[in-house]
Amino acid sequence: MKRTLICLEIFILSVFASGAHAQTKTAVAAEPQTPPARSFHDARSGVSFRVPAGWDVTRRDREVSTFSLDARSTLKETQLRAVANITFNPYPLSTFSGAYFYASFTPHLSAAACTRQASTLNSHPITPVLVAGVPFTHGYDEHGGICTESRDEVYTGARNGSCYRFDLVINNFCGGEVSGVRDISAKELESVRRRLEAILATVEFDKR
Repeated sequence: MKRTLICLEIFILSVFASGAHAQTKTAVAAEPQTPPARSFHDARSGVSFRVPAGWDVTRRDREVSTFSLDARSTLKETQLRAVANITFNPYPLSTFSGAYFYASFTPHLSAAACTRQASTLNSHPITPVLVAGVPFTHGYDEHGGICTESRDEVYTGARNGSCYRFDLVINNFCGGEVSGVRDISAKELESVRRRLEAILATVEFDKR
């Protein structure tokens, strides 16, 4: 009798465990795989990068975003070459509203003027980094009224007499208590930032 009860308990526990496992698998929705992952190359600037699955890419400003509003320290001479944007919301119950990877460059700009773009709008120290083996400067700019509506991780680097720039932008909207969603968490923001940094890690420059 005792052995039967033990077997019954094991059976019940295994049923609950398998049910919980099935619920967990169901709760994690698969991310979109369209548009598919593909490579992007801009012949004018000589920049290439990999666009992840579920992201779009365009060469036209204002088609999916406004470059001058997101990259506020950019110069009027700067040429936007491409912007990749996430086409889905990984955190639909949060105030997340978009992520953008901008690739741009400014011909005939000094290294000093190139570096200044990474620090113009903030008082935080800038840091040296390497992008595809090229020395870059990393700074950031963030702004908003009630909350931080936009954060722009700015990367600038001088190469062959031109200034290359990449902006990793995360946008949010304020007023989650009104719309019924919660503020995006620090962990979620970091997750989106890692997605953008993964694109930056694929950047390559033409050899010339």
